[in-house]
Amino acid sequence: MNYLEAREYINKALKKGSILGLESIKRLMNELSNVQNEVKVLHIAGTNGKGSTLAYISEILKQAGYKVGKYTSPAVFDYREIFQINGEYISEEKYAFLMSKIKEAVDRIEKNGFESPTAFEIETALAYLYFYEEKCDFALVETGLGGDMDATNIVEDTLVSIITPISLDHTQFLGNTITEIATHKAGIIKENSSVVVANQTKEATEVMIQNAMQNNAECVICNVPENVKYELDKTVFDYVSASGNEYKNITTMMLGDFQTENIVTAIEVIEAVVEKGYDISAECVYNGIKNTIWHGRFEKICDKPDIYFDGGHNPGAGEHIKKCVEIYFTNKRIVYIIGVLADKDYDSVLRLTGGYASDIITVTPNNARALLGEELKNAAKKYNDNVVSADTIEEAVKMAVSMVDNDDVIMIFGSLSYLDEAKLAVERRNSDDR
Repeated sequence: MNYLEAREYINKALKKGSILGLESIKRLMNELSNVQNEVKVLHIAGTNGKGSTLAYISEILKQAGYKVGKYTSPAVFDYREIFQINGEYISEEKYAFLMSKIKEAVDRIEKNGFESPTAFEIETALAYLYFYEEKCDFALVETGLGGDMDATNIVEDTLVSIITPISLDHTQFLGNTITEIATHKAGIIKENSSVVVANQTKEATEVMIQNAMQNNAECVICNVPENVKYELDKTVFDYVSASGNEYKNITTMMLGDFQTENIVTAIEVIEAVVEKGYDISAECVYNGIKNTIWHGRFEKICDKPDIYFDGGHNPGAGEHIKKCVEIYFTNKRIVYIIGVLADKDYDSVLRLTGGYASDIITVTPNNARALLGEELKNAAKKYNDNVVSADTIEEAVKMAVSMVDNDDVIMIFGSLSYLDEAKLAVERRNSDDR
């Protein structure tokens, strides 16, 4: 099987959709000798901030000289970004080789009369197999949906379980309250393990503390960062960890008020790893944070006009987009380009952010679950009078640029599924201008 054949194989599996539960992934990993239990896993669940938090942890561990595997989803700019070791995407050759192994395992499963695994289960198996074969010191693994019944939760033990801020998302699967959703996320907590919980709502925190107690797990609740200074090219702040360690003038080049909470979560995770006997200096922490890059999270992609994009698509992310506008764009004229999926709480995002824009342009992401731009336009008009719909992402970018001057701001946000297309449209526009 070559790379194109391997991609075709996973694309066929996508037609099966998503199925929560561990029975199928257990069968698949049994066929692969349960290699997931031979990997040192840092397992992360939550609604917002998972990718950025893992990016900080990965870079700190890499600074300390460790070999770090990272499995995150969905892909935004390149399919292979889902599987990384020390920031490098899996090669096409390695992907095809591992997918061939997995296909053989799936064939045996089907021969025994069982249904084939889903695409996410296959990709999860590939990630664990990849990190095992490459002898990674750590595997940073992000849940796909929820926690307890997510395929990534096949591991018997974890080095650290990580819970990022929880918001209302995937309510059709996880429940309609923070408590219900948090209960599913808490399912990644293992007996006698370490748990790091980001600063968040009282309801979610209580669920995590209770679950940690039931599993005899040591639970750390992140403190709030201090003396935060937001600038348009960096954020600087102090932090005192749960164990009393002081960190002064932590600097991140990634923007957004939410990055401080992602960073302090990463710091607490690193301290938990150090407690288990690993050598990671404070210098590695500072340098790792400063060198971390995670695309698609309040990222500036263009000057004159300034264009930012962000994959915020739920109420929690909407709160952060609102705060970012208030922090960075005071007295600035702002035009939004927004595209969302129909199963998201886009009304809450619009309610939180809509009033800050001079104009809003809605689009239809290239996704089977996309909300039509016309429908999003009608929803947005409740919060802003100046809303139009564009037929394509490229047209939306051209419209937005025509509406602003060099000192104004364009914000592109919503579903991660269209950020790649939006970035390409901006790049083409810049190329045409030259």
